[in-house]
Amino acid sequence: MTDLALARPPTTKSLTTVNESPPTVDPLLDMEFRKAFDAWAYKSPSADTRTNYKRDIFQFLEHHGYPAYDAGKLAAAKPEHVAMWRDYLLAQGLTNSSVRRKMSALRSLLSYLQLRGLIHVNPAHPDLVDTPAAPRDGKTVGLTPEDCRRLLGAPSETTPAGIRDRALFAVLAYTGCRVGELTRLKVGSYKTTGVHKILEIHGKGGKERRVPLHPEAAERLEAWLDSAEIRDDSVGALFRPLATARGNGEKGFATRPLARRAVQKLVSVYVRRLKLDPNVTVHSLRVTALTTAREQGSDIIDLQDFAGHADPRTTLTYIRNRDRLSKSPAYVLRY
Repeated sequence: MTDLALARPPTTKSLTTVNESPPTVDPLLDMEFRKAFDAWAYKSPSADTRTNYKRDIFQFLEHHGYPAYDAGKLAAAKPEHVAMWRDYLLAQGLTNSSVRRKMSALRSLLSYLQLRGLIHVNPAHPDLVDTPAAPRDGKTVGLTPEDCRRLLGAPSETTPAGIRDRALFAVLAYTGCRVGELTRLKVGSYKTTGVHKILEIHGKGGKERRVPLHPEAAERLEAWLDSAEIRDDSVGALFRPLATARGNGEKGFATRPLARRAVQKLVSVYVRRLKLDPNVTVHSLRVTALTTAREQGSDIIDLQDFAGHADPRTTLTYIRNRDRLSKSPAYVLRY
């Protein structure tokens, strides 16, 4: 087996040549690495997070020519290997944010292996390898309040599918939930607490938050539950696909939850119909909710809780300054 730095996919060029003896890993130690790898991945109660983390680690190993699950080879990883992978990802056109996320997963695993005593130094430590600079805000396009209102008003009020879409868009726009959180909602997630209508949303890392529903969203949700006749199915999916491709829901809805891709496609259909910015996605509604709430005076800590973020700095990346260009110093210059 060749060294990590020498084993490169045929489509990439090695940045350096390192003449070292091939690393050897004791079979028992290799098994310990595999066990530690699984234990690290299962720290997160979110299946989606585990899948994404594993994918990132497998990509790192495969980039250096190793089988995806050959976790024992991480014993041979060095800072230059991490840096080479970072540079490769950037050269492939990945955004700084995407590369930072992947490097964060690798750094987390290597730190875990270090705590378990399987490696002495974390080669992905920020003191050894720089990560790309984080953007001040994200690239997801937000909607203006006017365009968001147009989107909310686009679905039909008379067809079952339209009634569902009206409720779905209202939940996205008024709770700022992620698309994965939306598709995990159950009928029983919708509850009444005192004078408040709420949704119990299960977010990343198994975290649960209770989000009050705006009266418009609650009204639309009530209409959807009655139209679909699913109010008593508390353990069933809140938003469901059509039972058949035709009929606008007149033939009912399937019992399974609406898939993420289906929600994304649904948003894109209405975006094209309304001739909105083609870069608008389902995630744009989350950005729009946080930006609009901030503009209306909501505190950043309240927004952090509303969005289900672990760090307020993450929340800040969702806030768009819609009038930033108009306030540019370029317009006050006089010569």
